[in-house]
Amino acid sequence: MDSKFVAAAIVIVVLATSTGYFAYAYSSTNSNLSSEKSSLNEAQTMLLSAERSQPLALAMSHWNEIAIENVSAVMSEYASNATLHWVGGPLTGIYSGTSQISSTWSKFTSLYEAVFWYAISPPSVTKMGGNYEVSAQLQFVVSPFTYPIHTYILNVTETLVYSPAARGYALQNETWSVKPLDFSVAVPGYPTSQALETELALSEAYGHYNAIGIENASLITSEYSANASLAWLGGPLTGNYTGPNQINQTWTKFSNLYEYVVWYAINPPSVTIGAASAKVVSYLQFLVFPFPTSTNPTPHSLVLNVTDTLTLVYSTSTASWQVQYEIWMVHPISVSSVAPGYSQSEYS
Repeated sequence: MDSKFVAAAIVIVVLATSTGYFAYAYSSTNSNLSSEKSSLNEAQTMLLSAERSQPLALAMSHWNEIAIENVSAVMSEYASNATLHWVGGPLTGIYSGTSQISSTWSKFTSLYEAVFWYAISPPSVTKMGGNYEVSAQLQFVVSPFTYPIHTYILNVTETLVYSPAARGYALQNETWSVKPLDFSVAVPGYPTSQALETELALSEAYGHYNAIGIENASLITSEYSANASLAWLGGPLTGNYTGPNQINQTWTKFSNLYEYVVWYAINPPSVTIGAASAKVVSYLQFLVFPFPTSTNPTPHSLVLNVTDTLTLVYSTSTASWQVQYEIWMVHPISVSSVAPGYSQSEYS
């Protein structure tokens, strides 16, 4: 065999073997590099997630501290030169520095008796250079101090910018954009605040008429506010009465006139709801049987045709509506005028 041919064959085998080895080595190295790159990307993702978790946790704490109305805790989150942009409602304005921001949150907490919150969707965290921006759509359920039965929702678009600080991050800039919503908007099927307040006002009015019906002057008087007034139009009690004592004396005189009293509404009362007030107008008829007197020893039943107008205010001390002003317009009529065929002599 030709020695040159053998040498060439050996060279070919060596080259093939070397090529296969290098191909294998390249593939293995490339695979290792891809694995290392994947691990590096995973580590970077985890690091970024860990970095983002801190401003997100700070944002969650911020909203919790607003909800528990802890102004000191809220203020501990801000940088000394922070800015708060408040958009919507009575607190609209731009507040710079911790003094102005603290005053604003103090005003907020003085408005509401109860606050709790939830996020409509998960907040987003964006890295901007060395800062982080947290954006969220939130809803705060609140009850005003002056009118706690009127619970409603503050729909808030919140943007928080956190900058590096000595211990982590500080709140540098905040935009609090707020719009009030009725509770029924966020909870489909839930009655509107006006519907609930109307029912409560009607309940107070019916309780008032029931107390008159059972002739309990003390119970009737307890339904009025301390500075209430009663305007009585028609009959022997005509006059204007102010304060619990005068009102109590008037209803005591009423009770002393009649042996029994029953009432009914001619049609459903009308209710008008205002800001922490309500007006109930009722057309009523009270069937009464007077006590015998020297001038009327054999009395007969009669009907008191009454138009009653109640102006109610909400009392935070009793957590209920109270009568602030009442116009009691009364006109006596015979029973037969409302019950055709009725005969006084038959009843007697």
